[in-house]
Amino acid sequence: MAKALRFELIDLRLFVLVVQTGSISKAAEAMPIALSAASTRIKGLEERLQTRLFKRMPRGVELTHSGKVFLDYANRLLTTAKEAQQDMDALGGRGRERLRVLSNTTGLSTNLTRALGRYLANNPQIDLAVERFSSKKIISAVSAGQADIGIVDGDYQHHDLITLVYQRNQLVVLTNGESEIAPLESCRFVDYLKHPMIGYEEESSLQQFIQRMSLLSHRTASFRATAPDFESVASLVSAKVGNAIMPKPVAENYSNALGLKIIRLDESWANRELKICINSRLDSNVQAQRLAKYLAGWDSEQQL
Repeated sequence: MAKALRFELIDLRLFVLVVQTGSISKAAEAMPIALSAASTRIKGLEERLQTRLFKRMPRGVELTHSGKVFLDYANRLLTTAKEAQQDMDALGGRGRERLRVLSNTTGLSTNLTRALGRYLANNPQIDLAVERFSSKKIISAVSAGQADIGIVDGDYQHHDLITLVYQRNQLVVLTNGESEIAPLESCRFVDYLKHPMIGYEEESSLQQFIQRMSLLSHRTASFRATAPDFESVASLVSAKVGNAIMPKPVAENYSNALGLKIIRLDESWANRELKICINSRLDSNVQAQRLAKYLAGWDSEQQL
């Protein structure tokens, strides 16, 4: 009869730390436990599994094929253990958890806050802090572990982050009835650039994107005015200062409220994505993973 395997969570955490750091000594320091104890635990884990998990190298260790396979199981076992502890704490009235959610301006102009409200109603043990930052700063904060979840423009990527699609939006032109382009149903970006424009603050990812597209079009984007948010930009459009580019759902809100017109932007790149990002580190917050799946419309059992 085959002997049943027995895993200890400390061994699994140590194994994952060795993978992350590439060194048994660095993993031991991070735990923290003695180097001799760490080496003994890794050796014992390999003996129980009857396979080598690491290749010992002059400057550290590398995963064997067996180690790569076992890493996925170790991740899942640790995640399950953490979820069980958090759920039991919640049932016992303990362990409230606070998540920091960062979003760019576009994300906050969607139904994000309503979705977060529904999540809070169904998860009374969770508290949220929602803040606005540029996509670039959000990427840095989530990567550094200073925030749990970020909502960013789809152009932004980082190797430390897992990204899920949150929403797909189309960029359009918002204009007033007296603008020269008001009679048009659609326009090319190069034609849009010929008329007075309202832009956003320099750190805005949408502003940076518009400027990047103007450079690719061999044109100079000259903004008559810039403003910090969509509401301010729409007010300037209403005051006949210039035209502005913004996501269609946002533009529709101001079009109805201020009597402005929406013109389709006839460019393939006008179809944009908002993405949810969380840290890919294996010890990342389980509740953050759950919230990210919820916002992305994933089943809670799906693996990230």
